[in-house]
Amino acid sequence: MGKHILEGPLLDSPPPLGSNRKKKWSLSLCFLFAFIAITFVGLTHHGDIGVWLIGDVNSSRYNERLQQNADVVESEEAVVAADDGRCSKIGISMLKIGGHAVDAAVATALCLGVVNPMASGIGGGGFMVVRSSSTSEVLAIDMRETAPLAASQNMYDNNGDSKLNGALSMGVPGELAGLHAAWSKNGRLPWKTLFQPAIKLAREGFVVAPYLGNSIATKAKLLLKDPGLRQVFAPEGKPLRAGEICHNIELSHSLELIAEQGPEAFYNGEVGEKLVEDVKRAGGILTMDDLRSYRVETPEAVTVNAMGYTIVGMPPPSSGTLGISLILKVLENYVSSNAVKGSLGQHRMIEAMKHMLAVRMNLGDPDFVNISSTVSDMLSPSFAKEIQRKIFDNTTFPPEYYLPS
Repeated sequence: MGKHILEGPLLDSPPPLGSNRKKKWSLSLCFLFAFIAITFVGLTHHGDIGVWLIGDVNSSRYNERLQQNADVVESEEAVVAADDGRCSKIGISMLKIGGHAVDAAVATALCLGVVNPMASGIGGGGFMVVRSSSTSEVLAIDMRETAPLAASQNMYDNNGDSKLNGALSMGVPGELAGLHAAWSKNGRLPWKTLFQPAIKLAREGFVVAPYLGNSIATKAKLLLKDPGLRQVFAPEGKPLRAGEICHNIELSHSLELIAEQGPEAFYNGEVGEKLVEDVKRAGGILTMDDLRSYRVETPEAVTVNAMGYTIVGMPPPSSGTLGISLILKVLENYVSSNAVKGSLGQHRMIEAMKHMLAVRMNLGDPDFVNISSTVSDMLSPSFAKEIQRKIFDNTTFPPEYYLPS
């Protein structure tokens, strides 16, 4: 299959009919979108993280600034929003040199793996949704981790904590395979170019942000017991704190090999072999066969319409798109755009979230369980109406009230 280039999926377009109604809802709903923790590649971002604002990506004139605690970030061309403003800036830098939105996303993700290693990185996985503004074609990529071939149903019977901590808790990493799949279809810049900012950060050092600093402090005892982690996060025997400089030389070497050799360096090469050795030494069951057999999936994206918005997102095993759909459809039953404003509006929204989270417990991986009925309910206007009738403006209820009947 030849490389297909999507035309700038971050480009702006004329506002649709009813856009005034959307604006009335948008400020009240920003809390909802942040709570559900869904990442949208789009034109606006609501939140209080650092986000880079740019002007015309295709010209030499940029109007950029770091927005702190901004309610709304707008651009005529593109927005890159990440957990760390440094990574947002790296994504913008890819667009400046003619990169596609996917180029920016890959470079941003690699940066996050360096500065927020406790929450992201090439040892993990994720989801990605890419929509073309010119063709409306949607590419959904499931790059979540999978269980190692040696995994079994009773592998945690003797140690329940190993589900969450240690080498047995890890899956087969999918991030690199997924990022490469998206880049192969949409990328305009060389694969190697996308790695350079992250490599530089890891090799030359970066300032520890409070987010990472808090995680280091919380896991200090664990870090000090592990030679590799101690070398990175407690290089002088004392855990790094926010504001100090962190170097991750070994990660920079791994990123350099993957930049030069592609994902093969990870899934069938030196980086993967070293990973397997480390995991086995720590008591894990990952093998090279696991890495070689890993494949991303490209399911059909879910498209929902609610409150004048069209939302395109991942299907299960992701629950975010279904969750947002159900909450918005519940709130839509209030008709007025003032329904989610003020303290009463927040109460309604929180109650809708509680009901959604209770229903979400019946979701799972469709490869292993039948969730068709739950999916149908979460997309159903009539089901949302039933939930809205259970929300009272003057009270809340014990947890069991929210469980589906």
